[in-house]
Amino acid sequence: MAAWSCSAKEIHVTTDTKQPTVYQMYIDGRWLGSDSGATFEVINPATEEVIATAPEASVEELQRALQAARTAFDEGPWPRMSQRERGRIIDQIADGLEAKKEHLRALLTAEVGCAQYLMPLQLEDPIRYMRGYAELAYKHSPIEMLEPMVIQSPMGVSATNMMVYNQPAGVVGAINTWNFPLFVLVQKLGPALATGCTMVVKTSPWAPLLNLEVAKIIEECDLPSGVFNVITGANVEVSQAMVESKLVDKISFTGSVPTGKRIAEAAARNLTRVHLELGGKSALIALDDADFDAIGPSLASPTFVHAGQGCALATRCLVPAAQYDKAVEKMVGFVSAVKVGDPTDPSVLLGPLIREERRSAVEAFISIGRDEGATIAAGGARPKDLERGYFLQPTVFSDVNNNMRIAREEIFGPVQVVLPYNDIEDAVRIANDSPFGLGGQIITKNQARGIELAKRLRTGSVMVTNGTGWAGATPFGIAPFGGFKESGIGREGGKYGLQEFSETQSIIW
Repeated sequence: MAAWSCSAKEIHVTTDTKQPTVYQMYIDGRWLGSDSGATFEVINPATEEVIATAPEASVEELQRALQAARTAFDEGPWPRMSQRERGRIIDQIADGLEAKKEHLRALLTAEVGCAQYLMPLQLEDPIRYMRGYAELAYKHSPIEMLEPMVIQSPMGVSATNMMVYNQPAGVVGAINTWNFPLFVLVQKLGPALATGCTMVVKTSPWAPLLNLEVAKIIEECDLPSGVFNVITGANVEVSQAMVESKLVDKISFTGSVPTGKRIAEAAARNLTRVHLELGGKSALIALDDADFDAIGPSLASPTFVHAGQGCALATRCLVPAAQYDKAVEKMVGFVSAVKVGDPTDPSVLLGPLIREERRSAVEAFISIGRDEGATIAAGGARPKDLERGYFLQPTVFSDVNNNMRIAREEIFGPVQVVLPYNDIEDAVRIANDSPFGLGGQIITKNQARGIELAKRLRTGSVMVTNGTGWAGATPFGIAPFGGFKESGIGREGGKYGLQEFSETQSIIW
């Protein structure tokens, strides 16, 4: 446990937007501001009010955090602790998350505009997955014994024994995203700690507060100082310096494809290992046996699930040509009744986008789709009754073909495109004709048929449902999650996450 702590006033979080909270960074077990005194504002996207300020870190402060993590790995006890002891401390963190759950719930709404119905995914699942990583730490053995061999050589006969030892990857530079800040952090933090890594988290400037709240929880646990560090700010040079640093053994990034490519290029200079969870333009294929009278909400789900701000959402909806008009009609009927507004209201399905610049970018895509010849079947504008907040109507495009930009590029907003297909071969061709390959969904009453079709899709995860589940949802904490093609490199979730934060060593005697 860290020996130093700041006052409750300095790190207490409040959603009272009239008195923004002043946050600090967490480096080597201490709470620190920026040496320059520079800060940035964190805005509630539903009200456009400032809820907090956080430090604008410099490259020098990043280096301080990286050196703390490096020292904690090279000289500290954490990588050499027993699996049971590491599991116990990860359980402490899960306990802390559970104890602050209602506080974190309010902050998820205030910081990222999360609607209440999404809290099982944004809050409950991360706590459950953190406990899962504790369990994996208890059970995980870093040693695998291979079969002995008897070898005849010019020196004579020798009996050779072999061991595979999974070492911790080392110092992890984790660059977090803003749409699911707690979820994504846990998917990096849990396996990194379970394998014995140390880490520095660089937060998104749009959502740093959840990361800092986790740091406060960790401060109260028995994790040695320097193992977990959090820096904040919008300075791109800081992120670049992290990726290029020789103190870092592994970069884990969640975010956009262009940024992921720049990270891979920069990391290659030191051959730093990378894990990249990037964007998607996932396909939902509704087969001809689906109940098109009932599946409108599933087909339209990207128009309301976290305002379309999810990388694995199935944002290309493929339906049989014979059912196309009916599918569009059912989707339009559903989204027209979707309640848009204050995410603290339990009846609201669609909250705000994270920032005005994101809303403007989505609106630009809506204009592009219209110019390309697609039809706005529903939505396409700002709600007239909401003067504040970065809200946008749930939008459905019909008359779309797969060559249009709105069908090929990640929009990351409450927009769904609907494409017709002629037969299964046509559906597979359209689904795979994408630079992305992250998620996907198949709606059918025939499970075996759906599974066989899933095997033909070039994408990291596919859900086969009868149309009653959320499009794009997967049991991320157990099943591997990651992408083909430009959707990323590597996998996270469960034991697959542990593999991402390990290096394999052979020991032979």
